[in-house]
Amino acid sequence: MSDIISSPHNLKIKNLLQLQEKSKERREQGLFVVEGAREIALALKAGYEAESFFVYNEILSREAIGILNGLSNTKYFHVSKEVYEKLSYREGIDGMVAIMRAKKLSLRNLQLPKDALVVVLESIEKPGNLGAILRTCDAVKADAVIVC
Repeated sequence: MSDIISSPHNLKIKNLLQLQEKSKERREQGLFVVEGAREIALALKAGYEAESFFVYNEILSREAIGILNGLSNTKYFHVSKEVYEKLSYREGIDGMVAIMRAKKLSLRNLQLPKDALVVVLESIEKPGNLGAILRTCDAVKADAVIVC
C-alpha cells in the first residue's frame, strides 16, 4: 500500500516524531524508529518486524529500493521533501525511515558464558553516543549490552 503524506501535521508523522523523541511513547506503543536503509536492513535481518516505512523518492538509495521491493504486507508512505526533512535525524541519509516493532526480551532468557562481559547503559541521550559504545562493545567482544 502506498499513500502520499505532504503535511508535517499528519497524525502518522506526529506519531513518528513522538516515537523519536519520547521513550514513554516507545514503551507504551512497543515501537521504535530506525532511519536509513542499512540500519533498517540490519534490524530486519535481526528479526524485527516493520510496522511502516516513510520514503522520500527523490533521494531513495538502491538499498532502500531493494527493501521496499521485498515488502509484502508492510505499509509504506511516500512523503514530501518538507515532511522527510522533519523526520530525518541525520543529513544525507538515503530517503527511508521505518517504524519497527520492539521485541519482548527478558533477562531470564539471556544466556551468557561463564565470566561474561556485560555492559549496562543508562540514560544514553544521543544516538551517536550509543552507536560509539556499541561499536566499542563489539570491538572488545562484549557478550551482552543492556540498555535501560
